[in-house]
Amino acid sequence: MTFETKPRKPGRLIALLLLFSGAIASPAQIKTTRNYPKEIRGYKVERTVVEVKKPETETRNSGNKGREPNSEPNAEADVDELIKLGKPELARVTPLGITFEVPVIVSPVKQSGHVDFLVFEDMVVNGASVNIDEYQREFDLPNKQPLTLSEPLHFYIYLPSALMAALGDWSDSKETWPVTGRVYIFGRFKKSLLHFKRVVPVELNVTMRNPLKER
Repeated sequence: MTFETKPRKPGRLIALLLLFSGAIASPAQIKTTRNYPKEIRGYKVERTVVEVKKPETETRNSGNKGREPNSEPNAEADVDELIKLGKPELARVTPLGITFEVPVIVSPVKQSGHVDFLVFEDMVVNGASVNIDEYQREFDLPNKQPLTLSEPLHFYIYLPSALMAALGDWSDSKETWPVTGRVYIFGRFKKSLLHFKRVVPVELNVTMRNPLKER
């Protein structure tokens, strides 16, 4: 007796590979104190040069009337809310890997600032390391509404075809993927009445929708 088998779709193989790839960094690992260099590419490193605005509803419910939202002791941790990721789109699939386009959303801040470029470090999507080129496009930090940058990021995940061929169906693939890593924001920011050349490290610990589920 013989059984007919349907050819496996590359998208399903890719999704399953990502599901079983290496261990994912935990939130506790991301939130631990990190020692940053004092200077990168001539920009002094300073986390608190940027103050992120919190949503009005969160401010009203905080119970801290008369206090500025970012004057709390966790103001440095609030900086990690500066960069968020939008809905990813699958851009390309090859025998060597997959490429996603992911929008970048910048939260509004309390002061003015001009970003020169972004650099990404130790980026991991669902346990798989990804390569992201530097974002070499200038923009001003928003003050009122979140800003979606004009060009999306390109996430490239290297997947050897030998591993892909060994995997089966993807029916148990996750709806969302954890994303961890670091974004260095290089620019000129206003503090008090002066503008300073700084680089602001932002620790990412977010989730994004699995675009392969829609294939």
